[in-house]
Amino acid sequence: MAATTSRRAPLPSEWLGLAEGWAASFRDSRRSRLGVLALYLAVAAAIVVPVVLGPGTAMSRIDEPTHADYAWRAAHFEIPYAGSIISPEIRDTWACVGQERYELPDCGSDADAWEFPYEGQQYNFSHPPLYYLAVGLPARAVEALVPGVDFLTAARLLGVLWLGLGMFVMFVALRRWRIDPAAAIIAPLLLPAFPRVLHAVTTVNPDAATVLIGASAVWIAARIFVDDDVDWRLPALLAGVAGMTKTIAAIPFIALGALLAFRMLRDWRRSRPRGRDAAIVGGMAGAILVPYVIWQAWQGTRGDPNWQNPLVGLNTRDVLGLPGSEWLETAFSGLNLASDYYLQEPLNVALMISWTRLLNFLVIGAIFGVIVACAKEPARRSLGWMVMAGTILYPTVVQIQAYLNTAVPQYFPNVTGRYGLALIPGAVACMVIAAQKAGFRWLTYLLAAAGLVVLGIVVVNGWRVM
Repeated sequence: MAATTSRRAPLPSEWLGLAEGWAASFRDSRRSRLGVLALYLAVAAAIVVPVVLGPGTAMSRIDEPTHADYAWRAAHFEIPYAGSIISPEIRDTWACVGQERYELPDCGSDADAWEFPYEGQQYNFSHPPLYYLAVGLPARAVEALVPGVDFLTAARLLGVLWLGLGMFVMFVALRRWRIDPAAAIIAPLLLPAFPRVLHAVTTVNPDAATVLIGASAVWIAARIFVDDDVDWRLPALLAGVAGMTKTIAAIPFIALGALLAFRMLRDWRRSRPRGRDAAIVGGMAGAILVPYVIWQAWQGTRGDPNWQNPLVGLNTRDVLGLPGSEWLETAFSGLNLASDYYLQEPLNVALMISWTRLLNFLVIGAIFGVIVACAKEPARRSLGWMVMAGTILYPTVVQIQAYLNTAVPQYFPNVTGRYGLALIPGAVACMVIAAQKAGFRWLTYLLAAAGLVVLGIVVVNGWRVM
């Protein structure tokens, strides 16, 4: 009688090797990439939907009522202006969902604007309209077609697309940086484990788009430094879209332009000037500055010329001496890309605080690690320099905006890392490259898994205590 043999199931300790073996056979075909995109959208839905429908229901203190109002107006082809107030529809939703630290009118009371914080003023009218149109029009359609879903919830749920597409572009960017398929697929799952990313994609805020914008900057940097096969038009287009979404979201492209300008100056005596670099820098600068100047000039003529922003003096202080003396205090605060964040109260638990402190330590180490360890790989080293330049530039840009946008010059004594959110994809790419360079490729998998576990615990706890 023939002996029978049974096939042993793989042990959990062998799963990583099997997964890497599968990833090694990965081919960058359209079908394979669609599968990766489907994976990211599923993960994004598993993160965003429970937060939006559960512990993230209340309005965020990061100006969400004004952003929701802007999106609602954009969906009705209106643009807010100086002195306008938040629309009654958004005020009613605001009163019903509540907001941390504020006493709001009763739900359904049709309260007047003056009964809300800051008298219900729309103080974010100066932002460009691109994000609000991209969110407002679909949210209005969903509200009309799906019973029981209001405008705010529909707009927040679009965070599934912002996060899913951001992770996918991050994957494509990592492949351009010659990262192996296993790490390139897993690393983008670390993005939502940054609390700033989690907050942005679960609220109505232009910050939601910066994950996708930052990943596209990492991708275009690879096209420039690794492949050297891109002309000025594509970087200019992406930089222009970033600037018309939110000016500070264009920081990765500004840092990229600064790096290219430095490279041109460095090579001026040793070789012919890089005409392509000059065209890219000029194209990106024009794509960011020209729409910004036109938009601000147009918006500046609308509304009440004597309107005063109610937030002036809350997070800012008067400049007492030369601007440089105050700005030096925050010149290097941009490295806090993971810590110094805000989440709604049910989500901000001790585990998340500890996790972000670890992340921030790893981010800083990875940026410097890529700059030092990749000395003989100038293409990869340039990524570290780009992120480093971005961390120095964004506090400066914030301070310049605060100085110029008020009658009495102001400055921020504490420039939060939220303004550098678009640099997080670049920081994650540095973490992946540094881990592989040091021979610790398993660290990418461990961090992604740990981040998803932390997110799961935080969301479940938020449901439990809400």
